[in-house]
Amino acid sequence: MPQVPSERMRVLYAGHAAELWRYAMRLTGDRVQAEAVVEGTLLRAVERPRMLARGDSAVRASLQATARDLAGVRVDHDEDGEEETAVVPLLDDAAAGDPPPDLLPRLLDRTHTRSRHIRTAIFAVAATAVVAAVGYAITLIPAPSAGPSSSMPLGPSAPVTDQPMQPAVPYPMTAEVSVIGQERGTRIDVVAHRPAPPGGGVGNERSTYALVLTDHTGAPSTVATWTAAAGESVTPSGSTDLPMLWVERVDIRSVDTDQVVLTATF
Repeated sequence: MPQVPSERMRVLYAGHAAELWRYAMRLTGDRVQAEAVVEGTLLRAVERPRMLARGDSAVRASLQATARDLAGVRVDHDEDGEEETAVVPLLDDAAAGDPPPDLLPRLLDRTHTRSRHIRTAIFAVAATAVVAAVGYAITLIPAPSAGPSSSMPLGPSAPVTDQPMQPAVPYPMTAEVSVIGQERGTRIDVVAHRPAPPGGGVGNERSTYALVLTDHTGAPSTVATWTAAAGESVTPSGSTDLPMLWVERVDIRSVDTDQVVLTATF
């Protein structure tokens, strides 16, 4: 198995992505959720070279276990002790389709970004240790705090309220997002509005949307889904176990077109 994370990702993707995608589709029955599960699973696996050095069957079992955790699927056991995992019935693999064509480039980019963050954090910790040792030896005069350490994850350091989301593509929707820390994790609240159709009122066709959070490692997770028609305002909310500082981006994604339509970066 290659030592460079990006090369490990290429090998991992080539050997397991298609099967993992079909498995995630059976777990979720939804392409947006399956994409988030596959991304999160592979981004976690690429940081475990010892696990990846094991046989294909062991790697596959580990990937599926991670995918189940990310999808929130509980595993039961039958009378013989065999696992029974609830899945969405599909007629065949053709019903699941193939992974999105841009999935591998995104994974490689996020693997590179994640490695850079880790290197930066290691350097910052080492530099902090050196400064602390020097300060202990010569008794430096304390200076006022200049704010959070540069080694801290990106993300809001204080609650964000009603931040306008920016259009990623031309799309008839506006939204504001709030990011609020909780005792355990973070809550994401959105107020989204679709303009009324010509003549006013509410449109007849409804579209499906997903609220997708991306953490500072580049791993996405879907925290809410909803449907809306033209002329409707909705207030979807979702929670994550991630600390508020780890929230890097929140997107509204159209499930129908598989596109990010609105985004907010922190």
